[in-house]
Amino acid sequence: MRLTIINVGYGDALLLETEDGYTALLDGGSALPGEFAGDAYRVRSADYLESRGIRHLDTVLISHIHEDHVCGLEPVFDRCTVDRVYVPYPTAPFLAGRELTPQPGAARSVPLYTAALNAYRRLLLGCRERSIPVSQVAPGDTLDLAPDLTVRVLAPGRASIDAYMALVERAYRSEDEAEVTAALTELDRTSNRTSFLLRIEGGGCVTLAAADSVPSEWSGVPKNLLENVNVLKLPHHGQIDSIDEHLMGKMPLKYVITTSASDRRYNSANPGVYQRLTALFPAEKAPAFLFSDERSYPPYFSQPEGFQAITLVMNSGVITPEFVKI
Repeated sequence: MRLTIINVGYGDALLLETEDGYTALLDGGSALPGEFAGDAYRVRSADYLESRGIRHLDTVLISHIHEDHVCGLEPVFDRCTVDRVYVPYPTAPFLAGRELTPQPGAARSVPLYTAALNAYRRLLLGCRERSIPVSQVAPGDTLDLAPDLTVRVLAPGRASIDAYMALVERAYRSEDEAEVTAALTELDRTSNRTSFLLRIEGGGCVTLAAADSVPSEWSGVPKNLLENVNVLKLPHHGQIDSIDEHLMGKMPLKYVITTSASDRRYNSANPGVYQRLTALFPAEKAPAFLFSDERSYPPYFSQPEGFQAITLVMNSGVITPEFVKI
C-alpha cells in the first residue's frame, strides 16, 4: 500500500493506493489562491492527481467541514470520476439547505468556515446529480475498501454529531442574519469535534489518520484500536493539543506526519509537540518526523531540495519514504 501526503500547505490531502490500483482520497486541502501563490512546492490536490494521471477515485472520505480540508475537493470532483463518498454527517439537512453568508465583522475564520460549508453542500448536490453514493459512517463501522486496505472509523461520536447538526439546521432555518452568523461562529468553533479519526490498515502497517480530531475527544475510542500504530498523522496540524503522551507512548511509531504550512501559523507544527514526543521513546526507537511543507525543521527534519508530496510505501510491515517531485 502507498500513503501519499500531498503538500497542500496548511491542510490535509492524503491519497491511498493499493497494488491492485484501488485509490482513495482523504480530504482535499484548501482552495485559497494565497495558499499556493508563489510557492514552488505546494500543489493543489487536483493538480497533483492530474500529474499522476489519476482521473478516477474509488473512494473519497471527507473528514469534517473546514476550508483546509474540504474546499480543495471541488476541483477534484470536477476532474475525476468518483465511485463512493464517506462522511461523518447525515446528508439530508445539507441537501435541503442553502448558501449562507455571515454578517460583515464576523471573526476572520467564520467566512472561511462558511466557504467550506457551502462547498460541502455543493459537493453533496453534485454527488446526487451524478448518482454517487454518499454514506454517513460512525464509530464501529469498518470499511473493507480493498483486499489490502481496511479503514476503521473511531470518531466522531454521536453526541458531537447531534450537537453539530442541530446548529447546521438552525443556520439553514433562520432568516435572521445575526442568528445565522452566531450559528456559523459556533459551527466553526466546534467542527473539529466532528472530525474523523480513522485507523487505516494496509501493507502490514497501521496508520492513525486524525485530521483535526484531537486526543481529548478520544475517550470513547476502545484503547486496543489506538495500539499497534506505526504511522501517526498528527491531529490538528501539530498544534499543542495534538498529542497525548499516555496514548502515543504505547504506539510502536515509525513515522509521525505533520500537515502544516512552513510558516507554522496558528502555532501549528509546535516545537513543544516534538520535544514531548521525542521524550517518550529511547533514541534507538524514536520515530522519524515528516513535515508536508517544510524543507528544514532542525533537529527533526531536513529535505532541502523540496518536494510536492511524501509517499510512504508500506509492504509487509516495512515502510519506505519517498519524496515526490512533479
